Amino acid sequence: MTQTPPTSQPSPPDQDTAQTGAVLLLGEGGGLGAALLRRLQQDGKPAASALDLSDGEASAMLREGDWRAVAVVTRDDAHALRLTLLSAHVRPDLPLWVTMFDHTVSRELEHVAPKVHVLSPSEIVAGDLAEGCLAEAGDKLLGHHRHGVRIVDDALRLLVAAGAGLFAALVIEMVITMIAFHHGIVDAFYFSTRSVATVAGPPGAEKGAAWFKIVSAANMVAAVALVAIFTAALVRRLSRRRLTTLFGPRAAPARNHVVLVGFGQVGFRLAQTLHERGVAVIAIERDVEAPSVRLAKAAGIPVALGRGDDREVLERVGIGTCGAVAAVTSDDLVNVAVGLAADDLRPDVPIVLRLGDGEVASETDSLLHLGRICDAHKLAAETMQRAIEAGA
Repeated sequence: MTQTPPTSQPSPPDQDTAQTGAVLLLGEGGGLGAALLRRLQQDGKPAASALDLSDGEASAMLREGDWRAVAVVTRDDAHALRLTLLSAHVRPDLPLWVTMFDHTVSRELEHVAPKVHVLSPSEIVAGDLAEGCLAEAGDKLLGHHRHGVRIVDDALRLLVAAGAGLFAALVIEMVITMIAFHHGIVDAFYFSTRSVATVAGPPGAEKGAAWFKIVSAANMVAAVALVAIFTAALVRRLSRRRLTTLFGPRAAPARNHVVLVGFGQVGFRLAQTLHERGVAVIAIERDVEAPSVRLAKAAGIPVALGRGDDREVLERVGIGTCGAVAAVTSDDLVNVAVGLAADDLRPDVPIVLRLGDGEVASETDSLLHLGRICDAHKLAAETMQRAIEAGA
């Protein structure tokens, strides 16, 4: 079983390290912070971990050490902003690199503190994942401007089905009214609408033929049931967040699209990157309150709610006709489970996995051969290290 390297405990900076000018890492333990620390140490670059510290402890370390640069590494923008402001206040002389998702906050920080350099790990990883999707799927993704429409929302599917049923009932009523009473199409439409709405039948209906009464009665009973279903589906649709539509940019594609499992920071940036390259996307997210889900409407990204390793959910979003599957949640084992489920449902589907632990990535690649593997923490750590070495 793969174990995550333990987070370094806060300790006073080593005097020799301070003299040589080390990079001080602030933020949250594990993940990218641990990967960046390992990367710097492996390359013989002096670095000190001050992860998971309180503001007071971080402030003391900033003052005590002869640091060369500071790196703030965290997935929480609010936490990153707090540590950035703290570092810029205590040591305004030090160049500072910070990871952040929100572009607006990033621009403001760079204006306020000129020595602050903002990096977005989600954009770095999303770019590599997008290249992986295009490399694995090839022509299946590019060059298909018409992707069709798929209905993935249960309420929308029920709404469309009930609406189609009501339209069929209206057509049937029009046809039998025109046959029984020889009405023109306008009159037939008018009287048939009233019949389907159970307001009143056509004039003289009580004297009509027996077959007309039987068919019309059955049609009106069906219409009553369909109106009830349509109303219930409409209320359900309007009472909750609408994540997909029938038309427009948030219409779920039917084929030659990327099924993107996990709509966090990386998933959102990946969807944006693929959209910019003309690739249709539908995202799967289990948490309707996830921050990126609120951004999906403005970004024109359709989202389906559910578990990405659920076979029914994968079939609903089009695993059989998609161009590729990208599993990009923050949990490595969930991404592997998604890859296994997708491979089981469709063995030939191109798969791209985001993994954040180097050992998990190596084990998955050597044992399961699920497709293209992106070691997210390694990639982001390498990019961040190059930026620090170039600017510090």
